[in-house]
Amino acid sequence: HGLLVLKQTLYFSAGWLIGVYMKLKIRLLLISVLLIQVVYSYFNLEKEYYFEMYDEVEKSFSENNDDNVEQLILKYNNSDIKGIITINGEEDFNYPIVKSINNDYYLTHDYYKNYDKYGSVVLDYRVDLDNSKKIILYGHSSKYEDTYFNKLELYYDKSYYDNHKYINIVTENNNYRYEIFSVYVETEDFSYMNLNFANKSDWYQHLVTLKNKSIYDIDIDLDKNDSILIMQTCSNSSYYSSYDKKYLLIISRRVNIEKS
Repeated sequence: HGLLVLKQTLYFSAGWLIGVYMKLKIRLLLISVLLIQVVYSYFNLEKEYYFEMYDEVEKSFSENNDDNVEQLILKYNNSDIKGIITINGEEDFNYPIVKSINNDYYLTHDYYKNYDKYGSVVLDYRVDLDNSKKIILYGHSSKYEDTYFNKLELYYDKSYYDNHKYINIVTENNNYRYEIFSVYVETEDFSYMNLNFANKSDWYQHLVTLKNKSIYDIDIDLDKNDSILIMQTCSNSSYYSSYDKKYLLIISRRVNIEKS
């Protein structure tokens, strides 16, 4: 009789332990699911925060599409603002252009001169919007956050180019229109940064070289008297992910000038 009681007690204890174990397992599973939901919600909120913040930036510019350069200088209390850039057909691509004594400052500062890792649209400190044959603009792009030059990544698609081939720049003195003639990613030859050429023949050969590098053919005839605009941003294309340096270049020639 004592042995039977002992067996029953052992069976009962084993059953109780299994029950406790299963309850703990279920609780741990529920806690894990809850933690996953919390982490997922956090990153979603972070993502929404960044996109809402930059949607507001886009909105603030689109609401001021009629601002001229003088108004923007007053608005931001910043005489470094030298012009405005827009893309035909893109309502939310409308940004001031700033210039400093170097090319680094405004890559980490906004138009109010506050620190901002997303920077601004930067004019190469060596050039002038109204007087230089070659204009170079810099801006950040990102796979995950909305930055000023993200739209340039759309030019990998020829159909996007077909509908957005004109770039406009407004200064205090003039309105300029540029027509894109080359789109490509540069990984090793940075001669596009050169500003000095011995003669018109060298300049023309430089333009032809830039055109021949385009990822798709653009039927435009270049001229030795052309003035050009280069927009540079980091490429986020997976095709170039193995390269340390990979700059997407959108290159256009000036086709029209009007007084502001």
